[in-house]
Amino acid sequence: MGVGALVRLVGAAVIAVVPICANAGATRPVGAAALLAQAEKAASIHPDRLPALLEQLHRRSGQLSSAQRWRLRELDAWHLSFRGDPGKADPIFRDIIDHSGDPSVSALAMAWLIKDEFDNHRYVEAYTLTNTLMADLPRVSDPMARRVALGQVIYVLNSSTVGQHDLALSYARQMQASFPSPAGQCSATFFETQTLLFAGKLPSNSSWFQRTIDLCTAAKQPLLVSSIRLDQASHMVDEGHAKRAIAYVHRMAPEIQKTQYPEYIAELSAILAQAYQSLGNAAKARELALASLATPGTGGARWLEQTAYEVLYKAEKKAGNATAALAYYEKYVALDKSALDDAKARALAYQMVKQQVEAKKLKLEALGKQNRILQLRQALADQAQKTSRLFSMLLLVVIAFIVLAMFWLWRSRRRFQWMARHDGLTGVCNREHFFEEAERVLRRLHRTGADTCLVVLDLDHFKRVNDTHGHAVGDEVLRRAVAVVRQELGDSGVLGRLGGEEFGILMPNSSREQGHEVASRIRRAMAATPMMLDSKLTIMVSASFGLACSAGSVHTLRQLLIEADAALYRAKDGGRNQVVTDVCDDASTSARSLADSVTLSL
Repeated sequence: MGVGALVRLVGAAVIAVVPICANAGATRPVGAAALLAQAEKAASIHPDRLPALLEQLHRRSGQLSSAQRWRLRELDAWHLSFRGDPGKADPIFRDIIDHSGDPSVSALAMAWLIKDEFDNHRYVEAYTLTNTLMADLPRVSDPMARRVALGQVIYVLNSSTVGQHDLALSYARQMQASFPSPAGQCSATFFETQTLLFAGKLPSNSSWFQRTIDLCTAAKQPLLVSSIRLDQASHMVDEGHAKRAIAYVHRMAPEIQKTQYPEYIAELSAILAQAYQSLGNAAKARELALASLATPGTGGARWLEQTAYEVLYKAEKKAGNATAALAYYEKYVALDKSALDDAKARALAYQMVKQQVEAKKLKLEALGKQNRILQLRQALADQAQKTSRLFSMLLLVVIAFIVLAMFWLWRSRRRFQWMARHDGLTGVCNREHFFEEAERVLRRLHRTGADTCLVVLDLDHFKRVNDTHGHAVGDEVLRRAVAVVRQELGDSGVLGRLGGEEFGILMPNSSREQGHEVASRIRRAMAATPMMLDSKLTIMVSASFGLACSAGSVHTLRQLLIEADAALYRAKDGGRNQVVTDVCDDASTSARSLADSVTLSL
C-alpha cells in the first residue's frame, strides 16, 4: 500500500461521504427548499444535473432562509471544485468559513477546502485547516456535515508521512458509532479497513476486506467496493501471493470495468503486471504495464505511471535491452524523486504546523504565567521587597522555560533536517542528498579542472541474505558494509545510499588510478572481513564495483552515473566481486576492465 491507494481513496471515499439529502428528515419540502434538497441529492448521485438545479435555485434564492442560502453557496463552490476549478471555489469556501456562523455548513466548506489544498500540494494550509476542523468537530451537530468532515480528517491523517493511523482509526470508529445507516456503515468500515491497511496491521486474507465489500455492496457503493478489492489484490502481490492475486483480479475485473473509472481499470493492469513480474514472466508483465500506461483518462496519475515504468525497467533489464531499460529507469527515477519530494513536503508541512501549534501553546502558557505574576504583584503590593524577589524568581523560571522550549524546537528542527538528508538505516547520505552534494562538488571542481571519480557498488547476492536469514540480519549486514566502506574511504569522498543494497561514492580530486586503488581497497577489505552477527552466525559478503572518472572540465553527474552503472553491470556479468572501470575520451567511447577479483560466495 502506498501513495497510489491514498490518491484513489480520496477520489472514491469523498464521493461516498457526500450526503444523499441534508433535509431527509423534513416533512414534504416545497418550493425552493425542495429544489435545494434535489441539488444536494444530485451532488452525490448525478453531478451532471447539478448546474440546472443551481440555476433554478439562484432565480428563487429570495425564498430561501439565510442558512439555506449559505448551503446554496457551499453547493456552488463544491460544483466548481468538482469541475476542477479550485481557484474560483476556494474563495467561496473561505467566505463560508469566516461569515456563515453555521458550524455545520462551515465544517462542510472546510472539508472541501482541505481536499483542494491537499490536491494542490499546499500542505501547510491543509494541515492547519485540518487542525481547526478537528477542534470544531464537537460543535458540528448536523450528521451529514459531521460525516463528511470525519472522512476528510481521516484521509489527511492517513496521508501523513509521520504516521497518524491510531488517531485516524479512532475517528473511523467514531463514524461507525454515529452513522447506523447502510451508507454510513459502509463508509466507516471502509475508512477503518483502509487505516488498518496503511498502518500495516491487515494481512491480505483478513476478513475485514470481505466485511467491507459486503457492507458497501449492500449500500450500493460500487466505487468503494472496487477500491477495497484493488487494495486487497495489491496487498496480495506485496505479500508474495502473486498467483492468488492474478486469479482474484481476473474474477473481479468485470465488476471493476463496469464502473468505467479509468484509474481503476489502469490499476487492474498495473497489479497484474507486478504479479507476473514476481513470477518471472517478464513478457506478460511488460505487456500489462504498457496497457496500464495506455489507459485513457487517468489524468497522468503519477503513482500508476511509476508502477508501470518500474515493471518495464525490470522487464527490459531482464531481457538484456540496456537502452530501453535505461530509458524506462530514468522515467521511473524521475517519478520516484517527485513522489519523494512530495512526501518530504508533506512531512515538512506537518512538522511546521505541529511546531506552530506547540509554539502557540507555549506562548499561551507563558502569557498565563505572566498574568499570574502580575496578579501576585498586585496582591503583595504592601510587601515590596518580598514581592520583588518572588517576581524576579518567577520571571527567571518563565525565561528559562521559554529558552528550554526554543532550544527543544531548534534541536527538533536540526534533527528533522538531518533525517531528511540521511538514510535512516545506515546513516549515510540518502539518494537526494548524495546527488545534491555530488552536483555541488562537481560544480566546484569544474572551475578548477580537477579529476573526479564516481563509484557505484552493489552487495553481491544480498537478496540471498534476506531470504536466508531475514531482513533484520540483512539490515545489520548493510550497516556493517557501510562501516567497512567508511573505514577505507576516510574523509576523502562523499558516500550515499542510492537504494536497496546499492551505494555511491564520489571521490573529488582523484585520478582514474587513484579511484581504482580506493575501490579495490574497499573491495578487498569487504571480501576479507567476516561479519560476526552473533556467536553462531558469521556471514562473508562481497561487492561489485563500477567506476567512472572524468578528466579536465568534463564533470557531468548524469554521464558519470551512466558510465558507473554500465561498469557495475559488467562487473556483475563478469562474476561479481570485482572493480570494473569505464574509460571515456572526447573522440570515442571505449571501455576496459581493471578487475581485481576474488571468488567468494555467501
